Amino acid sequence: MEAVEALLETRLFQQLVHGLGPNERMPVTVAKAQKVAEAYGMSLDDIATLSTKFWEMHAAPIVCENPATIVLLSIQYNLVLGTILDHVGRTKKDELRGLLEDLLKYRISGQFCLTELDHGLDAANLETTAELLEDGSGFVLNTPHPGAAKFMPPVVPCGSPCVGLVMARLIEHKKDLGVRPFLVNLSDGKDMLPGIVTRVLPYRGGSSPVWHSITSFHNLRIPLSALLVTHKVPFQQLIWRAAVGSISLAATALPAVAHASFIAAKYSQRRLVLGRPVIEFPTQHGPILDAFAKHFVFVAFYRRAAKIFANEGVERSVRHGIAACFKAVVTRDGQDAMIKLSERCGAQGLFNYNMISQMHADLRGNAVAEGDILVLSIRLVTELLLDRYALDTTFFAGFAPLDSPLAHHAAGLLATARATLQGPCKGLHRSEEFSRRVLPQCTKIVEAIGMHYAYASAVSAGLDARITRLYLASALKEDQSWYVEHLGMKREDMFVEEIEATRDALPLLDEWMASCGAEKFVKAPIVDRERWDAFVGSLEVFDGSRRARSEMVLSRL
Repeated sequence: MEAVEALLETRLFQQLVHGLGPNERMPVTVAKAQKVAEAYGMSLDDIATLSTKFWEMHAAPIVCENPATIVLLSIQYNLVLGTILDHVGRTKKDELRGLLEDLLKYRISGQFCLTELDHGLDAANLETTAELLEDGSGFVLNTPHPGAAKFMPPVVPCGSPCVGLVMARLIEHKKDLGVRPFLVNLSDGKDMLPGIVTRVLPYRGGSSPVWHSITSFHNLRIPLSALLVTHKVPFQQLIWRAAVGSISLAATALPAVAHASFIAAKYSQRRLVLGRPVIEFPTQHGPILDAFAKHFVFVAFYRRAAKIFANEGVERSVRHGIAACFKAVVTRDGQDAMIKLSERCGAQGLFNYNMISQMHADLRGNAVAEGDILVLSIRLVTELLLDRYALDTTFFAGFAPLDSPLAHHAAGLLATARATLQGPCKGLHRSEEFSRRVLPQCTKIVEAIGMHYAYASAVSAGLDARITRLYLASALKEDQSWYVEHLGMKREDMFVEEIEATRDALPLLDEWMASCGAEKFVKAPIVDRERWDAFVGSLEVFDGSRRARSEMVLSRL
């Protein structure tokens, strides 16, 4: 989008931030989130219907410029606005129209307060309470003990007023009516409001800073209108937007892999060893080409998965399952690519100013956000084994399932798990034997399904055969012994195929660098000499020779 690219020319986005401390960077991040929101011009309908614009924002190249920006935007649009729009009736929406517009334009910060210190993955058992006052005039919001404090939401005052969508147990006449969402004013932009205490967590090492915090409520009176949903809603349905986040936040790996591949490629083209650019060595261009191929394949996968996810005619559990497959494989391969590409940049790959290590740290955060991959995988595999639903019929609707080694691998692992359930586990999916034999395999099974779907999406989308060939050769390495044992393939043949696929892809490197969409957004100084010289010139200087010259003058006097 032209409006988004135009941001790169502004002073805000040209500012160098890696020399700033976390407290100095956070206001910059908020300002950037507001500008990106303005550039995208998202509508309430975009958020409610999961439009193309909604999905594109999460995978936009600009998210890599400051990854914390998309964290704030995703919380604001998907978790807060999305949950309100999904569960609040038209009358209530009309009452909240002004607030919804302020959240949409990012004039007000919105935070999703669900997870508690003692209740991470078992969020359904949260303990924050909102008790109806005896006179019925409102509620009292309380954190009953330190372990029930809300964990992570960045509610620290940062210039804009902040409201929280707080999940709490509705208590009426001492009776627990279950978890409901409450809209609560948290901050006026300068200070927390009375009755609310937040403690800022030290920022996560290596990642772009976000003021994550621990927040508790102490006899906080809130009006009746704070209760957004008066009727009981199943918990998983209430937090449905977390499932949306499983796929949308995982999509940030797409531009991240493109950025890292571009940076490593440019650096390798200008870095010389014995007069030769290091990009000429297979040990250098191999990981770079592999990462590029994965980027293009995952873009195709994302488009198909997002289209299915936005289809309300598809059962929610199926959509959730496809999202889990996408997140599992994209997050794994994204992090692996970051590590390999960082290493190929040597010591330069360790510094955040060259972006790769920071993007890796941010991807680690997204791997556990909106659903831990292991837990998502356990749930999905268990439900597939119990035949509660199937994924292939929905995923391959409209085109023929692709018969590939990856398809056999995914089906084979699932069949083995099913045989284990019916055999040693005696059909009991909650047994100790199931926990020992099947649960440790769940992530691997979901990743296998994800690789199958990714490859099928790329082939169906008509990607260059050199891209899909290289992706397939790389994917086979994830479980070579299975292919040898079950499909009769040979390790040497797979190795040779990867060599040839890499060789055939090498002439396309410059084309892939130009088409991945990263070039305009990359700020890493190692990509060219001019940027490097400007970067070095911006560094703080301690010059011992100045002291020496000063002492020489004094000695003459």
